[in-house]
Amino acid sequence: MKNFQKLFVAMDFSPGSDEALRQAHERASSTGAQLAVCHIVPNELRSNVLFPHISRITALKFPLEIKHIAEAASARVTEITRRKEGEFELIVDDGTPQALILARAEEWMADLIIVGSHGETSAADALLGSVTNSIIRHAHCPVLITRPGVRTGCIIAGTDFSDPALPALKAAADEAKRVGGQLTVVHSLDLVWAPMAYPAMAFGGAPFNISSDQIRELELIATQRLEESLKQFSTAGEALVTTGNAGTALIEVASERNADLIVVGTIGRTGLRRALLGSVAEAVAKGAPCSVLIVRLHPG
Repeated sequence: MKNFQKLFVAMDFSPGSDEALRQAHERASSTGAQLAVCHIVPNELRSNVLFPHISRITALKFPLEIKHIAEAASARVTEITRRKEGEFELIVDDGTPQALILARAEEWMADLIIVGSHGETSAADALLGSVTNSIIRHAHCPVLITRPGVRTGCIIAGTDFSDPALPALKAAADEAKRVGGQLTVVHSLDLVWAPMAYPAMAFGGAPFNISSDQIRELELIATQRLEESLKQFSTAGEALVTTGNAGTALIEVASERNADLIVVGTIGRTGLRRALLGSVAEAVAKGAPCSVLIVRLHPG
């Protein structure tokens, strides 16, 4: 995977999208990437069955409104990034935000979509935002969910040693090199007896007990595999093995180390199945205290 060279930012004039603009600008400046900024104006008055004259009036006014919104969007980008016209591409359209953001990003052949996270309440879905939630489920490319924080250079990457984790580890290694930061690769040993396995007890099965020696052996094996992964991507870093739920473990490690970014992998899909998102990626996207980069492996 090459470093991201076509960055597509979704903006809605919120503090969350301002942070997305800041991080996109910084990333583009450090890599020479192209930058596109997209603002979609929600338009629910295209067809008004009860009052069709409202739709006609709206249709007459809308081009002027779009022009004013585009000017405001351009001014906001310049205010946040100090980029002038010509140093970014502005895309303004009207319709359903999540659908058009995805469509415009794919048409522009973006290799990274950057969106803000809206933290207004304690509810996980509200913390992520409905538009952002839809984008990370349906995007054709990796998605960076931005959150503000003190820049520490600490990058956390999670792996379960599966194929979908490989592009995420590569992206995390590239990110650590880009910012001159410290990479920590994490694998969590899930030693909990799965509830779905309890029916096996009726046939003589029983929850397994793992001795401390066996746990140490598993930790040693996992550490060795993490170190091999670091060598594979020719990057320095720390190998960390934890226990418990992988999503929870990544969030806790990121919190403890005041990380800038968590990188996780998931399997990319097409059509309706694209809406599926791995449980670890979803948990981290919603609960992380920092920015999250979700990298998809697209099966051939």
